[in-house]
Amino acid sequence: MKTSFLSILFLLSLLAMAISCKKDRDLHPNDWVTDPTNLPQPPKGCKIVRTTYKDPSDGRTGDLLWEPETITLDDGRKMPISCVAKTVYTYDKQGRIIEIHTQLLNNLYWLYKYTYTTDFVITYQEYLALRATKPTIEIDSTSLNGQGLINRYRGSGESYLIYNQDYQLVDDSPNRPGYTQVFVDGNMVERVEYQSWGMRDGEWFPYDRFLQYFTYILPRPNLPVIHQFRGNESRSLPLKEVWQLESSPDFGTQKVYQKTYTYWYDQQGQVRRRIVHGKPLIGGWLIEDDLYGVGVTDFEYECP
Repeated sequence: MKTSFLSILFLLSLLAMAISCKKDRDLHPNDWVTDPTNLPQPPKGCKIVRTTYKDPSDGRTGDLLWEPETITLDDGRKMPISCVAKTVYTYDKQGRIIEIHTQLLNNLYWLYKYTYTTDFVITYQEYLALRATKPTIEIDSTSLNGQGLINRYRGSGESYLIYNQDYQLVDDSPNRPGYTQVFVDGNMVERVEYQSWGMRDGEWFPYDRFLQYFTYILPRPNLPVIHQFRGNESRSLPLKEVWQLESSPDFGTQKVYQKTYTYWYDQQGQVRRRIVHGKPLIGGWLIEDDLYGVGVTDFEYECP
């Protein structure tokens, strides 16, 4: 019996080690690659059902170190990161998002539930904030257009969101000239994040503008859309994002910040990990230390 008992303990130990190793392999499988050249296109109709989000973990200890690891950035630097959010996504039979539950550190959470009618999407929002003793609950009904897309950001009333023929948002300020987002061949190439307006000789003119420019991995399709009622996103995977100020009172006209996107793919061609690395291009603007401009998201899918 003693030998049998020790054997059982040994087998249980091996099983525990195997589970632990499997978890690590699942996080960084050996068959994930960063070059998708020889990979197929991802299966169609897949939905994102889980995400894990991590960011730099310098200074975190104890329970704040949730699934820590070290990654390599696109410039070759090593960086420790750990999890700050795990999210589960649920859809109805029509493929529409109906629930998003995010678990955060310190037992904090966010919960969204969506109910659809012919003319509205009803959003139930519940969250537990830091040092709060009970959750906060908010409910909002947002009107939809004939394509099932929101025609304003909140509530009901005058429609001011404008979409193109591919159901992509192009303008949310129709009373001002110019587009909010410019799309070329299905991809957003320019976005006006904000701008001030003046009147000269009876005509509007923009100044103090904050613009964003985007480039893409054209052969690779973008991630599946989660909030279908907000319209479609760019057709291809983002590769780089550059922020530029124009006629700024403090910085004039120049590029001030950039983000680069690095992806890990599985053998089906699906994006399993995305690393976003933000970096200031001039001193004294926004983020001085690019250690805090790093975000890592892992994706899990369900496919038909």
